[in-house]
This record gives sequence, structure tokens and C-alpha cells, in this order.
Amino acid sequence: MADLLFSVIVPVYNVENYLSACLKSVVEQEGPRDWECILVDDGSTDTSGKICDFFAAECPGVRVIHQANQGLAGARNTGVEAARGQWILYLDSDDLWPDGMLAGLREILAAQPGFDWYVGRYQELNPDGSITEPGAVEFVPGVEESESYADRVERLYRCGHWAVWKYCLRRSFLQRAGIRFWPEVRWAEDYPYDLLLLKACRRICFVDHQMTVYRANRAGSLVNSNLPHHFEGILAAQQGFARLFAGAGEENDLLVFTPAEQAEVWRRVANAFWPEARAAAARDRELRRACTPGVARCRPLYDFGDQCRGRADWVAFRWMLKLLGAPAGLWLAARLKG
Repeated sequence: MADLLFSVIVPVYNVENYLSACLKSVVEQEGPRDWECILVDDGSTDTSGKICDFFAAECPGVRVIHQANQGLAGARNTGVEAARGQWILYLDSDDLWPDGMLAGLREILAAQPGFDWYVGRYQELNPDGSITEPGAVEFVPGVEESESYADRVERLYRCGHWAVWKYCLRRSFLQRAGIRFWPEVRWAEDYPYDLLLLKACRRICFVDHQMTVYRANRAGSLVNSNLPHHFEGILAAQQGFARLFAGAGEENDLLVFTPAEQAEVWRRVANAFWPEARAAAARDRELRRACTPGVARCRPLYDFGDQCRGRADWVAFRWMLKLLGAPAGLWLAARLKG
């Protein structure tokens, strides 16, 4: 398999309505069969597992791994561990690849060699079937090689959604850096992974190439479901970074963060926390009470983040939580909502 260029990792969980379209967008790519597509059926309870088996039987290059449910992070790790290609590509099972994605990526890798991480563009597939460019995106093709960790983070975040499905990553780099998804993070799994990548990789190539068509605002997706569960994911990310910083890079010297870099991490984790906390200040008493323990356990993040230092209402919300505690702070913030 020396000529296997790409390993495409597709985690699968209860996506029977979208999976066939996703996989067709992979197997119908033009060009040589220099790729493998690893489907990780993460304990699906619908017909997704059977759809995986069908594609694996009918389409050369597609193989399937069935496992008990481990969550999106665990499924991606399983796929990467089984991968044999030079490059790792992630594709969510409800998203699509545009026509010619692999052909264009082959040309980019040949024309701009020497990087471990390439970041491309993406488009959004809306519920009405239209495909549009994402809003509030500042994507500038070119090389990012700043020595400043904060600058690298800012450059990546300006270019849009922090999801990994717009990345092409050298597999040997991931192995050398020891970077994996944290299985305990079961909501917004991508941003802790991003923050680790950005520490280990100081040269990133941003390419003017559409990598993915992202299915936006799908009902039932992890991003759009179960607000109390979101705090479990944020807390897991917070605890993961706390352990990493306390260990001072014992596992890999590429992941030794300076105090300033640690502050940047806490800023970004807190930026994931604050919008969810504000949503938890709900008039719906049952929802608010369900979220309260998670908001309280994320207290170490109260002193970080951008939102709570901007508009007056956000600043006031932060002080409600700090001074009154999560139960009373969320109650009062809910009462003050218009």
C-alpha cells in the first residue's frame, strides 16, 4: 500500500437518511484509486451499519469497522488507527464532497509540498437544498508560519467553522505529535483537537480549494441537540487541558504550552462556554435546572473568554454567575431576558 495517498475517515452513527449520498460523493471522485475510505459504524441502531456493509462490499477501497458506541471522537480515533494512507481526511457522514475534490487536492499537494497541514474552504448545504458560502468568513489563501500561537489560532478561526472536515493532515505528523481526539469530549469535539494541532504545527498552508459541503442546521445533529450535554463536553475539554498543562508535556514535547499559550487555550474554551451558558439562562425552568450543574462545574472558565468582556449585558451575566453562583445567576439572567 505504498502508493495509498489518502485515508478518508467517516464516523457513522444513525445517519441512514444521509449516508448514501455522503459515500457516493467519495466513491464517485474522479482519478486514480489512491484512497481508502474507512467507515466507522459507531454502534448505529438504524440501518446505517447495513449501508456501510453494502458500500464496503460493492466499492473497492471502502472498508467498514463496526464498534460499540464511543462517540464521534472515539470513532475518528478508531479510523485513524486503522489508516494506511499518507494523508488523513475527515468527512462527517451527513456531509458531502464536491465533485473534483480529490483531483484538486492531488494537484495542490504536488504544487505546494512540504506542509503537514492543509486547510481548505467549505460550502454549506441548507435545509432547502441550496448551497451557499458560509457567512462571517475571512479566508485568505497562503502560508501561516507565525511563531505566535495566538496568531495561528486567530488565523484558523477567521477562516470559518473550526471543524476538521476541511483539513488534510499528514498521518506521520499526527503520529509524531501524538495528537488524538479526546473521547471524553462528546460535544464540539473538534476545537480541542484544533488547539492541539495549532501548538504542534507552526506552518499551515491555507488553500483556495473546496474541501467539503457541510450540511448546516441538521435537526438532531450534535451541534443542535441537548444543551445540558454541551456542558459535559466543555467540562471534559477544560479538564483535558488542565491535565495536559499540569503534565507539562510529559507525553510529547511538541505539546508543551507556555503560560501565554495556556491563557489563549482558556480563552478559546471559554468562548465555547459562554454562548451555551447564556442559552442555559432560559425561561424554561426544567431546561435551566438541567443545565445548572454543568454551568457550575465550568466555574474555572468564568474569568476567561471574549463575550463576557464586551457588551454590558454579557458582562453583567458573568458577574451574576460569579457573585450569585450558577442556580441564582441563571435564574436572574432568565428573569431579565426580554
